[in-house]
Amino acid sequence: MKKIFIFALMFVALSVQGATKVETQHFELADSVRFYEPDDPQSDGYKFSEMVKADWPITINGKKSLALNDFLLEEVFYACQNPNCFPGNVNDVNTLTGCVKNWIDYILHSSAMANEYIVKDYGTPGVKDITFEEDPMRCMYELTDLKQSHVVGDLVFFVEYSEIYYGGVHPDYMYNYYAFDAALDRPIRLDDIITDRSKLLRILPKYDKRDKDVKWWDNINAVDLGNFYIKDGNMVCPFAPYAVGPFCDGEIEVKVPLKTLNAKGLLTTYGKKFLKNNTGNKGKKAKKRK
Repeated sequence: MKKIFIFALMFVALSVQGATKVETQHFELADSVRFYEPDDPQSDGYKFSEMVKADWPITINGKKSLALNDFLLEEVFYACQNPNCFPGNVNDVNTLTGCVKNWIDYILHSSAMANEYIVKDYGTPGVKDITFEEDPMRCMYELTDLKQSHVVGDLVFFVEYSEIYYGGVHPDYMYNYYAFDAALDRPIRLDDIITDRSKLLRILPKYDKRDKDVKWWDNINAVDLGNFYIKDGNMVCPFAPYAVGPFCDGEIEVKVPLKTLNAKGLLTTYGKKFLKNNTGNKGKKAKKRK
């Protein structure tokens, strides 16, 4: 019995030692501007806010990864499209937050409304603040929230929650998942896991548990696929509201067992490694906003 107990402790220790670990640093940044109608510049105007929250990865398995940093910069902030905000060598959080501040300023002053309205900095003296609770129709915003989601073997999943409100009865939102292999030190895309997107698309409706009257699968094609994560032996494909159903259905997540995909010849050699490796560090998924 004593030997069994010792072997059990050794197994747990080895499992913990081999688990992929990500160290993150939290930061929050936000700014706002005011838009005024050209014929009524003395009104309260419209408040437009840009907000960023992030648990940004500092190290992965105790080491910095420039590949992971660059991957998330591109996916979350479209860094290549914003070279003035992200000039390169953004490899520490202090530099990153400075770049994100520039990015927020760029977004605020390059919006379509900036070309049609008078734009002033938020907090103009003598102008009453506008709160979303008091007047949501005059408070537009964009929110980006990045977190680590979970780990499956060497594969780390990050989730970006994006919410946009430009007026109306509700904001639009979606969850984007990003996969990164800590052992290979590179991003993992859907095509690294799946051999044929078109065949995957034909399978997904069969695993959609909703009534057929609210299934809008004709709205998308294989090119639209790409958002995915792996968990508990399944490939999960999330779809934003309106993508494959009405807004009242919320985000739709379709789960297909990896064993099923493998039986249909849809798993790549890399993808097959997750048939047996479906456990790991479990993270918390970002909560849905109402």
